[in-house]
Amino acid sequence: MKCLSLVCLSIIFSLALVACQPLATAPAAEMPAAAEGPTGTVEVFSWWSGGGELEGLNAIIEVFNERYPNLEFDNAAIGGGDGVNMKTVLETRMLGGEPPDSFQVWAGEGVVQDHVIPGRMEGLDFLYSEEGLYDIFPQSAIDNVSYQGMPYVVPVNIHRQNVMWYRTDKLEAAGIAEPPKTWDEFFVVAEKLKEAGIPAIGGASLGALAFHTYNYFLNSVTDGETYLGLFDGSVGWDTPEVAEALELYKRAMAYASDDWLEVGWGDQTERFVGDYDETPAIILMGDWFWGFIKSEEAEANISWADIPDHQGKYVWVADSFGLPKNAPNREAAIAWLKVVASKAGQDAFNPQKGSIPVRTDGDATLYDDYLKESMEAWRTLELLPFIGGLSRQSFVTDLGNIVNNMLTGHGDVARAQEELMQAAQDAGIGE
Repeated sequence: MKCLSLVCLSIIFSLALVACQPLATAPAAEMPAAAEGPTGTVEVFSWWSGGGELEGLNAIIEVFNERYPNLEFDNAAIGGGDGVNMKTVLETRMLGGEPPDSFQVWAGEGVVQDHVIPGRMEGLDFLYSEEGLYDIFPQSAIDNVSYQGMPYVVPVNIHRQNVMWYRTDKLEAAGIAEPPKTWDEFFVVAEKLKEAGIPAIGGASLGALAFHTYNYFLNSVTDGETYLGLFDGSVGWDTPEVAEALELYKRAMAYASDDWLEVGWGDQTERFVGDYDETPAIILMGDWFWGFIKSEEAEANISWADIPDHQGKYVWVADSFGLPKNAPNREAAIAWLKVVASKAGQDAFNPQKGSIPVRTDGDATLYDDYLKESMEAWRTLELLPFIGGLSRQSFVTDLGNIVNNMLTGHGDVARAQEELMQAAQDAGIGE
């Protein structure tokens, strides 16, 4: 069975979006080929190495190649572990003063703390002004990619992070007509699936996956104010909801396949789109998974719904690219960022990736039913940034490891909460 890394997530922003912005009245024109432009090679880091994310990357590279025929695109993607492998190599390169020309990043507190404040990034006001991005990106998105009023990254997409994907055939096999809307309903459904010999929920032993999935449970038991307060310091990690989410996560995983601790996430997603004895009925995953589902032509038996107790919430994440200081080919990096920001680039990338454009003039006819639904939800639901955009990478890593250790090892919720409290303190949350 092939192993595939998915995510993405991609990144993300530090403030909650509270309103949607009006649509632009004049769509941007398609990008013509440049008569003159930079030459040489542009090296771009990402963690997009398979499935719909790779198809999306290839689609936007094609736009780039048409626009800049004198440039060679060096796809320096490093897959695995929700970008952890890429971020490790990137940190070494950045500290050594040898950055790539551009790299994928989650916008928000992580990039601010890890790269902007240490002085590693160039501000992009000039690019936003030249390309008209202040008029075509929603103001709320601009605010969230900025630090002290200066934008530092260009978002290429918006992903909905809180989606429950379910196998209609598996639910039907257990006599279940509808997916669960609450966690109380989930556990009733899970018992029926167990009796039918079907794992209720997918999982894998991986810290990066654990922090993604913990976010789902945390959003199930908190309101928006409490959730955001955990990351701005107004709510402590000793709050009961932190333990409640840990306990809920632990209880749900009792209904995963017996071997979930031994399989990788790529194998688990392959199971979900296939038809195996261990195929779970439900997977909680951002809608970057939709791109993979489509790439595997597995749409027939798969549908989607809100995660239990998530009604009215849109937890979002955006993949972005920035301009490191001392980029080896600065002009080529700027050319790449222009394509990332363009209508042609975003409309090439997002239908393949399984995401929606940040731009307000995206061509809706290019997007399928799920993505049209996501566009509408983006405009109407409560918008909450994903954990990865609310905290620095050190806390994201610690959170994943702490939750994963609880699930795969000691099983002590109180201990895990104490460790999360210490990790939040170590990360300077609230300072």
